[in-house]
Amino acid sequence: MLLPRLTVLCFTVVIGLAACSGSFAQNKHFDAAKSHHTESGFQNPPGSPERIFQPLKFIGFFIGRLTTEYDPSILPPGHVLPAAEVKKQFAAAPKEARITWIGHAGFLIGLNGLNILTDPQFSERASPLSFVGPKRYVPPAMKIKDLPKIDVILISHNHYDSFDEASMRALAIHSPNVQVLVPLGDGDLTREWGLKNVREMDWYDQVKVADVTFQSTPAVHFSSRSLFDRDESLWQGFTIAGQIGGKAKKIWFTGDTGLGPFFKQEVAKKIGPIDIGLMPNGAFLPRDFMKPVHVTPEEALELAKIMRVKTVIPMHWGTFPLGEDLPKEGKARFLAAPAPGIKKVMMRIGETLDLNGL
Repeated sequence: MLLPRLTVLCFTVVIGLAACSGSFAQNKHFDAAKSHHTESGFQNPPGSPERIFQPLKFIGFFIGRLTTEYDPSILPPGHVLPAAEVKKQFAAAPKEARITWIGHAGFLIGLNGLNILTDPQFSERASPLSFVGPKRYVPPAMKIKDLPKIDVILISHNHYDSFDEASMRALAIHSPNVQVLVPLGDGDLTREWGLKNVREMDWYDQVKVADVTFQSTPAVHFSSRSLFDRDESLWQGFTIAGQIGGKAKKIWFTGDTGLGPFFKQEVAKKIGPIDIGLMPNGAFLPRDFMKPVHVTPEEALELAKIMRVKTVIPMHWGTFPLGEDLPKEGKARFLAAPAPGIKKVMMRIGETLDLNGL
């Protein structure tokens, strides 16, 4: 048992160091006119909650994430749709206006003739290693081989639960001509994995694919995949604007984010209002070091109010053990939080909804 324990400990120390290490690279995208740019990378907007690193507590937290065995009873009843029902719902929903929750931050969205995939993560672990790291509670609702041809992939940031090498390499084979939209700084790695049609985006950049417009949106978070690349690439969300039922509609995939004053001061004015918000609902505990990067369920709904979101669908929960909060807690708090004027839609993993009804 000693070797596995040492492996876990070493992995934990590496991740912990990566989380606090500075960046020594030069930012080839640096624009002095933009406050979120630095000469070595990127930073959150002014007023965002600060990350105060506590090494011992952080390492203890990660040891807990890596060594705790999770009982299926921590999942809410009916959290995962049976496989037969997954296929049935997907086939029945209109191809031009449907959304399927594959798990975590991964959605398959059918809109105006495009198949759009967000933060594809189909691996067993959210980790740089296949044998250690946060392991799924449940498998993804669909396998890559069962997906339709993907037209657009949206990547919010480069953490392992959102930017997975094995998944991206498999998608490069599955849909070789797919348009991949990534944050500034993640283009070279994406191409290295076999994706050819890659566009790096800064906050508020827009790309139109067929009749759908994608716009990068700011987030309060950070980036790193190793010891020395902290904040060398950007983090973001996306709006997805197209026609649903003959009307112009806007979906907002927030990516991972904490809550900051700039959403009210700037972002809401530039991209609001929002018809459907895909918003985080997990990995929010412990608050002392999750607050600067992940909203609570209550904060997610506060953000929805600021951004004038009509319908909220929670994501980033019930798939990987990334925080001390358990899936049942996240669901209960989301449903209990007051949100006048906002429709709450709690999807099950594998569920497909008709966007016309949202």
